This record gives sequence, C-alpha cells and structure tokens, in this order.
Amino acid sequence: MTEPDALAVLAACLDFKARTALNPHTGDPILAKTLNNHLQAAAAYLGLVTSLPVSIMFSSSSSNPRLTSFFADILRSRAKWAVPHPKRLPYTHAMFQALASMAKEHMAISKLAHLDLLHSVFDWIHLGVFMGSRSGEYAQTTAPKGSFAKVPDSWAPPPKWQNQPLAFILSDFTLLDENLCVVPPHEAPKNPKRCCWIQIRYRFDKSATNFSLCGYRRGKGFLCPAFAALSIIRRATTLQVSSNEPLGVYRSNPTGSCTYLRSSEIITVMQQAVKAAYPDPLHCYCINIKAVIAHSNRVTAAVALFSMKLSIEDIAFRLRWKPESVQHYIRECSQFVDDLTAATISGAAIL
Repeated sequence: MTEPDALAVLAACLDFKARTALNPHTGDPILAKTLNNHLQAAAAYLGLVTSLPVSIMFSSSSSNPRLTSFFADILRSRAKWAVPHPKRLPYTHAMFQALASMAKEHMAISKLAHLDLLHSVFDWIHLGVFMGSRSGEYAQTTAPKGSFAKVPDSWAPPPKWQNQPLAFILSDFTLLDENLCVVPPHEAPKNPKRCCWIQIRYRFDKSATNFSLCGYRRGKGFLCPAFAALSIIRRATTLQVSSNEPLGVYRSNPTGSCTYLRSSEIITVMQQAVKAAYPDPLHCYCINIKAVIAHSNRVTAAVALFSMKLSIEDIAFRLRWKPESVQHYIRECSQFVDDLTAATISGAAIL
C-alpha cells in the first residue's frame, strides 16, 4: 500500500461512517467530533501497520495544522446536519418544595433518613444552585461505584495535589458565626443557629481561580446554603467519612456503610421531583423530563441571576465562570426559572 492508497482507504471509511454510523444510545447519526476522533485513530493505526507517513493534515509543520480539504468537508457537512442536544431545564421552586416534602416524609418514618440518598441529593442540589457547581465538584461522574475521582497525572499537578479527590472534602467547608469567627465542625451540629455563613474553597478548577474562597450567608427559607452545608457536614461526620475523602456521600444500607454520591443518582432523584411537583403528564417538565439533569444546577444558577437583571459580567464573577460560559447556559435553557427561586438565589449575600 502506498500513502495515496492509505488516504483513499481513510476517505472511503470516513465517508461511509458519516452516512451510516449511528450513536448506539440515541440512534442519531454520530457527531462530527466523534467522526474526527475515529479518523485520527484510523490514520494512526494505518501509519503503524504500513510504516507509511500517513498524514491527514494539510501541513504538519504549521503551528495551526488543518485537515486536508476532503476530510474537512465531510466533517463540516456532518456538523451542519447534526441533531442538536435538547435544551437543559432549570430546577424550579416547585421541584425544591417537592424534594423538601419527600425528605420530611422520610424523616417521619426514620430519624436516620437524613443519611440516605434523597436527603444527600437535596442538600447538594440546593447548595449547588447558589454556587453554580458542576456535578464533579460534589459527586462522581466516571469513577466506579464505591470509589472517587482523583486529580489525574495528566494535569501535571504539584506533588501535594496528586491522588487528592476532585470533589469537595471537609477542609473545603468552613462554618462561620455572625462575627465571621470559625465554628468548629464538631460544635456546629450542637448549635446550628450559630452558623451564619458557609465559606467554601473551590480547589480544582484547572484555571487561575484554583483555591478561591466564597462565602454564603444563611437564608430565611428552606433554600439556605448554610443549612445545606451544615447538613452535608453532619452526614459525613455521622458516616465517619475520612477527612481526605469526598463529602458527597450517603448511607448505602441500614448497617451504616456509605458510598459516594453519583451523577446518575442525582438525575434519578431530580426526575422523581419533577413527577412529584408536576403530576400532570402533559406538563412541559414531564414531557421533557430527560432535560432535567445534574448539570441543571449550573443552568438554574445562571438563569436565575440573569432573570434578576444581573449583567453577564457580574454573573460570571459571582459564579467564577467566563462570560462565554454564562451566555452558553442562558442560550441553552428553554425557559426562565420561576421568580421565587430566582429571588432566593440572587438575594443570597456572599463574602
């Protein structure tokens, strides 16, 4: 095989996949990004087995190499005709109220229900809408069940960061009283009214904002960041979570053993909240229930602040994002959050 032969094989393969290959989960045509990954892998494989300099790039010496026009045209065409992702739905006040009612019912049955999955999700979700957290900051998305994601070596982190959890640990949460004095974690559950602020350390953003601090004041309603943080700390302490393990845990069986909260479990609970809040199957949230996901936390935070007339720049500063990210979430949301949720989130004082 010559190099032109190899390129012809790659071209035929890419063209065939672009016209016939389907996503096994959705049944939709695979996206241009996936096709590009297949192309890169196939080119590398052909180069290895033929020992030919199989190059699919226009100029390998350029500082900004580009695919040759034939490959680029196929991928460009696929990108234009791709099926867009469904718009994410934000969490609503009715959903939070439904979760709170479900949690109250569970507590009436068992005094230890606050250790279970429902309560853990409720705490993290209603803390998350104030923080605009991605699920990886408090839950596990890819790690096997019972384990947790750690700082990968590919980040080239300092040695002291290696093998640390990506999700929040106990030292990332600091409870403060009204005078901004620290309330020790072992004393806070005994006197919860003393806890007026929660200060959170955001460790691994992979950006210049690593280890930034932000504080949130105790609220008056059941959506209260300080109360949620206190409940999270109490649960982790009761379940004897080590200080260097993620705080996002719940009781996995009545014996008291625990496991780490997962994104898939958050989605399950939040979709249960949709059904409880909107029993009519024709409600738009029930029809589009798959658009309620763990990432809806970030959507809720951005859209709530935007609906209360904060500027893109102010929202980006408050949530520690780039302005482009804020615009993305606002565009990707199919509707605004209700006024009560928006007012609660935007009204939370921060340090």
